[in-house]
Amino acid sequence: MTVAVAALGAFVWFWEVGGADERAAAELTEKEVFPDLVPADLSALVLQTTDEQSVRLERAAEGWTLREPIEFPADASAADALANAVADLVTESVFDDPEPRESYGLAGDPDVRATAGEREVALILGDPVPTGGNSYVAAEGDARVFSVATHRLGAMRKSLAELRDSRVLDFDLDAVRAVEVRWQDGGVGIAKQGDIWRLHKPLDAEADESAVSGLLSDLRFLRAEGYLDAPDDAQQAAFDSPAYRVILHGEQDAILADLQIAGAGDGTNRIAKGRDGHLYEIAQSRFDDLPRTVVAFRFKELSRFEVNDAARFELTFREADEDLTIQARLTEQGAWEAQPEALAPGKASRLLSELSTLEAVGIAAESMGEEELAGMGLAPAGAVLRVYPAEEGGEPLAELSLGRIEPGRGIAAQRAGDPIVYWLDASLSEHLPVDLEAWRARFLATQEPAEDLGEAEGEVAEEGAEED
Repeated sequence: MTVAVAALGAFVWFWEVGGADERAAAELTEKEVFPDLVPADLSALVLQTTDEQSVRLERAAEGWTLREPIEFPADASAADALANAVADLVTESVFDDPEPRESYGLAGDPDVRATAGEREVALILGDPVPTGGNSYVAAEGDARVFSVATHRLGAMRKSLAELRDSRVLDFDLDAVRAVEVRWQDGGVGIAKQGDIWRLHKPLDAEADESAVSGLLSDLRFLRAEGYLDAPDDAQQAAFDSPAYRVILHGEQDAILADLQIAGAGDGTNRIAKGRDGHLYEIAQSRFDDLPRTVVAFRFKELSRFEVNDAARFELTFREADEDLTIQARLTEQGAWEAQPEALAPGKASRLLSELSTLEAVGIAAESMGEEELAGMGLAPAGAVLRVYPAEEGGEPLAELSLGRIEPGRGIAAQRAGDPIVYWLDASLSEHLPVDLEAWRARFLATQEPAEDLGEAEGEVAEEGAEED
């Protein structure tokens, strides 16, 4: 008896629980318009698009490609969705003895054809069902009419543009070893040395990692706003002298991608030549964002550290008749105390925040003589800023000199041990004292004069006497 009960329990478990998924899958297959058709087996799709184009897509090892009406890379997601929609199309109801097909909007030629090996299927899309969210469809060679959920047909109702791969370039980001950028009055050459990007044209200098990475990322995600399949002579000639060109090189100088952007646009879009020489329309704003100066690719970081690592800092000001050094320390209570002159509340935190990720906006010169540095307010510097960690005797986390503010240029600055003279954004003078006058005007803690306090106290005493 016990054995029988155990056997019955095992049967119930395997049938009700273990076999539930298999039964559900079998039931779903029975409801499909094309049973046993597997999306991965589809090698070709023919679609009548919403813009009345006959499109043929073919799948090879490298993915889907448009073959008709043009040769063009296909949008992999759209093509896969179309294949899945055809092969896995599930019916909501079946009319075994339907009215004439005209009654369902199914009198035309097939809208979709799919090929899987020797098997070819075709589907006609009809009208919406009068009630509910379904539509009529029919399969070529099948007398029945099916009702299917309308949302399942979305992948079959696409325009030609929606079936194209909108990526203007296609390359492996990690494979890029060199970048060549040209614009109409200049250009740069950048190569990767180990994990570091470095300029080698027009000068040998450290490159701005974020600028190079940002450019590559922008190119990787550059998308078409439109396509130009039949350019005229003037449009072709626009690439004889492009306004911007980027060539990406891989190992052994192999060209991974080549983007050219024409010199004129319509104010909204520009024409670009991208992958496989195809012409695309790209947004004018994407062109405007591309860096077009050597300085934009230069390393311009003057200091970088974690704010929480800063335990003290020093400000040194040198004037003709007065030298002053401010020493500031972080107390155990988390407040900044400065001597011999106190900082206004919040100024220390903001100063360190700006210094922790300080980048220049431009470069004034690769180096300058003493006389030129003096003219920039850097010999001697109007202010020298040093930030230190908690360890006594530790190397500064940041050390730089600030000079004069030049209208339209910014604040002259130098990093310790670096001959390059940089320009900082002039607005930083609100948070970094550039000289002793600026220190006392905007950074010094203000106190009510003692005589005023005395007068106020006397007035309070008199008021108290009168009340008595």
